[in-house]
Amino acid sequence: MANIERKPRVTTRPTKRTPDDYRSSVLDMLGLASPYEHAVTQVRTDLAIERPTASQDVDTHFPRIAELPRPGSENVDAATEGLVQRLWEASEAVDQDLVIEDWGPEAPVDRSVGRYRWALWPLLLGALVIGSILLITTFRSIPAGQADDLRQEWAAATLQLQANVPGARQAAAIITDPASGPTELTEARNSLIGFDSSATALDRLVSEPFPTPPPLASGDAFDALKPAQTDTLAATALAASVEESLADAITYRTLTDQSFLLPTLPIAADEVTRTDLSLQIATTISATRALVRQLPIGPSFDAHRADAQTVLTRLETWQASYLDALRLSDIDAATELKVEITDRISALRNTLRQPLQLVAASVSVELDELEALLTESVTSLAGTE
Repeated sequence: MANIERKPRVTTRPTKRTPDDYRSSVLDMLGLASPYEHAVTQVRTDLAIERPTASQDVDTHFPRIAELPRPGSENVDAATEGLVQRLWEASEAVDQDLVIEDWGPEAPVDRSVGRYRWALWPLLLGALVIGSILLITTFRSIPAGQADDLRQEWAAATLQLQANVPGARQAAAIITDPASGPTELTEARNSLIGFDSSATALDRLVSEPFPTPPPLASGDAFDALKPAQTDTLAATALAASVEESLADAITYRTLTDQSFLLPTLPIAADEVTRTDLSLQIATTISATRALVRQLPIGPSFDAHRADAQTVLTRLETWQASYLDALRLSDIDAATELKVEITDRISALRNTLRQPLQLVAASVSVELDELEALLTESVTSLAGTE
């Protein structure tokens, strides 16, 4: 293969032309390099240039190079042909000095520039590592913050329930006392509502599932709350049991007081009185039957509830015997039947103290356990700080 001659590499930037250089070249081309070399530059004072008349056509158009006649055109004299030739050569000539095919910098590129660029990579990598560490640390701190928030909420709700326990004790004493009146029962019921509300709020907080830890984060902070959660859930269960027992006691007392309300029982009556009395006794039996069905069911009330059902059954058969005694004017029989049903109802009301005492004993034990659990829960929550 023939050797190809390569053009030597240009290592210096070409010299920049100035406007004066181009202007001199054009003057040289036109033969006007010196103002004294051509008659155009000589001042003539003996010539007067007249203004063209209006009718004379004045062509103000100057031809472009492309419109000039080319060399060899017809009707072109030698001087004009030489001028045109030089103009075309000037317009088509290419300044070879400006053609840069293999230009290089005057001095080699400083290698420190490349080293500076490579030096940025360790900085970027270090920033990435530091950012990742900070991000992981932030993720790992999220469960701890969430657990701390839960601990504070649980502690506040636990203290609120603990503060309502003495009020619940007082309400239990009033509710389980057969001698307490309607006004006292109303106040006790209101106090019990506050106790139940605080227990329900605590149970709702503690029963919510723990948040899911973020990636790369541990759930140890939530695990530390589980003992306190267990104690608190047990405490709320006891509080619910106390509230249910006392509410059943109030309901039992109210229904019992409204049942077996017989009218005045005479031992002698005419036909009109007997008819009216028969209607009143039937109404009492019907109402009492409905009330006995609504009596709460539980270990504390079962025995007394059975007694109430027995009295009700006897009242249904007693009605006919009593009315027959009045119809027959059998005063002795009427008196005996009157005493019997009155004693049965009085005994039933007097024995109401027994189920109420059972409720009071059960509630007292549960309140003691509740206070112990709440104290343990508060201590456990304080220990997780």
